[in-house]
Amino acid sequence: MDPLTKGIWLLCTGLAVMLTLSLTAQLLWFLSVLLIAGTGAGWRLKQWRLFALWAIGFGLPLLLFQWLMLPAGGEEPLWQPFGSGGPTLTASALELSAALTLRSMTLFASSIVYATTTEPRDVVVALTQQLRMPDKLAYAAAVALRFVPLLLAEAEQIRRVERLRRLTPVRGVGGRLQSARQMALAIVRSALRHVQDVSTAMEAKRFGSAQARTHWRRIAISPVGCLLAAASIGAAAATLGWY
Repeated sequence: MDPLTKGIWLLCTGLAVMLTLSLTAQLLWFLSVLLIAGTGAGWRLKQWRLFALWAIGFGLPLLLFQWLMLPAGGEEPLWQPFGSGGPTLTASALELSAALTLRSMTLFASSIVYATTTEPRDVVVALTQQLRMPDKLAYAAAVALRFVPLLLAEAEQIRRVERLRRLTPVRGVGGRLQSARQMALAIVRSALRHVQDVSTAMEAKRFGSAQARTHWRRIAISPVGCLLAAASIGAAAATLGWY
């Protein structure tokens, strides 16, 4: 499917989940993203496993943290884990915390679906041909999109290299923090090297010159794409109007 159609879907999804606090609406949008990922993204078992680990490792602590931090609102508490002097956990706070957690997970999942199913060069062609966007802005968006899977692959490679060098798993909080810090520094250094390579290549190709650019590839919006875009706009409008 063309990048413009998927961009409309991504924008509608983001607006719908950002402008509502309804738990039902957040759950429906999250399930719709999972449905699209399962039917159109071509994710393999490894991608689903990584997403499930992220959902559990990120979503559950975020849910509990927000439930502890949100005000009780004068309701009858469901649970007081630290006694009468501690925070009061109520049903309304739990519902709001679940809605906010689903919002974050929907935004992340939809962005990953878009990034893993879209070629950066197709983004450039769609922005310049169909939206008449300047080349500089179009290529900036394409480079940002390209670096997401590139840095993820780099992080996986660094993790495997460290595992082979160490041969024993890291134990303790201090060891895990030290390993995470080393991985973050390695990823930053790798990203800076990639940025330098890309900037050199763009300068060699005289990017930004006054000469008009030509494109070999052309992007066309299919009828299925028009249907998805219309459905996304309608669902977002219905969500904002109903909730």
